[in-house]
Order: sequence, then C-alpha cells, then structure tokens
Amino acid sequence: MLKKRIVIPLMAFAVCLAIVLVETSTACTIGVASGRATASGRPMIWKSRDSGNKNNEVTYSSRWYKYKFIAVTNADDTRTWQGVNEKGLCILNSVSSDLGKLVEYPSDNENGAYMRKALGYCATVNEFEELLKNTNFPGRETMANYAVMDATGAVAIFETASKKYWKFDAADPKVAPNGYIVRSNFAFSADHNGNTSRKKSFNRYKRASDLTAKLYADGKLTYKDILRVLMRDFSDINSRPITIPFAGKADPNVPFGYINDYYSICRDFTVSASLFVGVLPSENPRLTTMWTILGQPATSIAVPYWPVGKTPTQADGKQTAPLCDTALKIKSLLFDSKKRYIDTYKLRDAKGNGLFTMLFPAEDKIFAQTEAKLAKWRKTDPEVKQMLQTQEQFAAEALDVLNKAYDKLKTWTPERAK
Repeated sequence: MLKKRIVIPLMAFAVCLAIVLVETSTACTIGVASGRATASGRPMIWKSRDSGNKNNEVTYSSRWYKYKFIAVTNADDTRTWQGVNEKGLCILNSVSSDLGKLVEYPSDNENGAYMRKALGYCATVNEFEELLKNTNFPGRETMANYAVMDATGAVAIFETASKKYWKFDAADPKVAPNGYIVRSNFAFSADHNGNTSRKKSFNRYKRASDLTAKLYADGKLTYKDILRVLMRDFSDINSRPITIPFAGKADPNVPFGYINDYYSICRDFTVSASLFVGVLPSENPRLTTMWTILGQPATSIAVPYWPVGKTPTQADGKQTAPLCDTALKIKSLLFDSKKRYIDTYKLRDAKGNGLFTMLFPAEDKIFAQTEAKLAKWRKTDPEVKQMLQTQEQFAAEALDVLNKAYDKLKTWTPERAK
C-alpha cells in the first residue's frame, strides 16, 4: 500500500514549500542507455545534479517501505534525487517545468518524494509505470523527466506531467536508434510556447548529446567515460568544449585562465553526480552499482555503493557527509574570483599538474578494484558484510585523497601559460 497524504502544520508547510521551490528552480542533465549501447552489455542511467542544496549525502532506508534502498538526498531532507533499491530498480530525474506549474503545496507526490515512493514500492520499470497510471488521477505535483532502470535490463525515460506521462524506451530503435537517450530541463512532449526552460537548458542538452554520441562512436558507452568525461565537461554558450586549462581571459574582470561554467554540464552549482550500472538478467539485482560523486564533480571522487545496507559514514555523517564537506572546501579554492568562474589552472596547469592529477589516479584505482570485485561477485554472490566493507574502504580512501588534495591546493601556485 502506498503512503497516505499527510496533513502538514502551517509552520512545516512554509518550510517544505520553500524547499520545494528551491529544488524545482534548479537544473540537471541526465541520460539512459540500454545494454545494446554499452560496452558491458549492462544498462546505465546517469545524472549530473544541479541544485541550491549543496550538502548531499548517500543514505540508506530500511523502514516504512516494502523495499530497502540507498539514495542521494540533501543532508537535511529525506526526499530522493537519485537512488537504487534492493530489487535493482533505479530512478533519477531532471526538472522539466514546461510540463506543468510549480507545486502549490507540499505532498508525497512532488518530484523528490515521488522518487522515494518509487524506490520503496516498485521493483521494475513496469511497476513504476503502473504507479504513474495509478496517480494520473487525481494527479501528482510532478514536472520531471524520470530515468528508470531495473534488473531485467529495461530502461526508459518518462516525461511526467501532473496527470499524464510519455514513455521513451531506450530499447526501441525508433525512439533511441543507438540505444541511448539524453535530457536536460525540457520535455520533448511539452508545448514550449512561453516557457523558457528549453532555451535555458538547450546548450547543456546539445553538449550532452554530442558528447554521448562521440563516446558511443568511440567504442560504445562505459561508466568510466560518463563519469570522467561527461560529468567533468566544460563548454561554452554554443555547446563547444573548453580546453582545460583555458589559456585566455573569458572576462576582463576575472584573472587569466578563469572560465564561466554556467553553460557547462559541470558547473558551480552542480552538487553531485551519479551513474547506475545495471545487471544482466542472470545476475543478482543487489550488484546494481550506484557510482556517486558527492560535491561538485570536478572537486571530488566517484565511489561505488550497493543497496545492501547502511552507507559509509564518509558519505552519510551525523549532520553532513565528510566527502561532500571536503569537496566543498576544494571548490572554494577553485571558485575564488567571481561567481560562476572557475580557475582552470588549478584543475590542470601548464605543466600538467593540478587537482585532476591528484584525484583521477585514486579514482582509477577504485574503478579497477571495483571491477575486480564485481567480476568475482557475479560468479559467487558475496556476503552483505563484504560489500559493506568494500564501499567503506573506497569511501575512506577517497576522503583521504580529497583531504590531502585540499591541503596541497591551499599553498600550491599553478604554472600559467605564457
């Protein structure tokens, strides 16, 4: 049985409404890929999350719902912005305000709460679609492009208004000729007359589409390419890539080497990023892997999590997540001149040194070790304890690298181009 609507006191109403309006005023870039589009044959969905809520965590929910799940949430909130449950059902979203009006009151049918409900009660993409059908009347406070994936290999995007939805199946060659679909903050099914969401987010949609197409053409899609290349991509207003470091002045009022990242997939108010790698039909659904970067993607490291138990304290602290806290401190060193302008020479300077040279080798090590673990686990199902210890180990290693990188960046002077 689905959760009943809760009557909220006046003070709580005001707080919840403020939270909802902040969340829906932001933007994200998402994508899905069926198994025929990926190098591993396993489906994937991904999201670069843009939000005013900078403190993100990876949390575990084991009570009140039919299924247990892990999810990316705000540190002070339970609503879900991307997650996976024990049955392998994954969901994430991008806001699409051209599908309806902003919510007028908080409820359990708003975007983040709706995804939490889906993780708690749905095991497959088909069951999620049934949830949509059952809530078409009296309606939802949703206005989103939902990316959904399950352990059968099904993967789709649902453009979802308050009383109707449109399904885009990544397995349908008419919908997705190469097996993948990309969205930003507008819906293909919407009437865009008078709505600015398409105009404001089209540059990110075009860049994400071009980049995904290139990655696919280079040898099909891999989770590493999406996390490393797409999630950390910088581009200009015309969706053209910006070389890092940027050897020039983007604005007369900012120093040499700084760029305005507002039009990029990776930008100053990108607060986390996640990519879900599904399983083959013969594999255990709990091996569905949620790779998550807590913090601005250029400032942090991807860590794998599985929907089997409590997440590491590094990703879910008493108040905020230490991984995200340190990424925010690193971010303050990169965005130290003018709002939305990042110092690209601190990412990679003229001699090839910088933050990326500190973070990426550690991330590559986690990639390699995780692949080795998964290869073994797919043959002999691991104990839950072993999986929890593995994600704890990687989260601890990532945090250690981030802390050392922050300490070094505080006193390091990058070599500028002459």
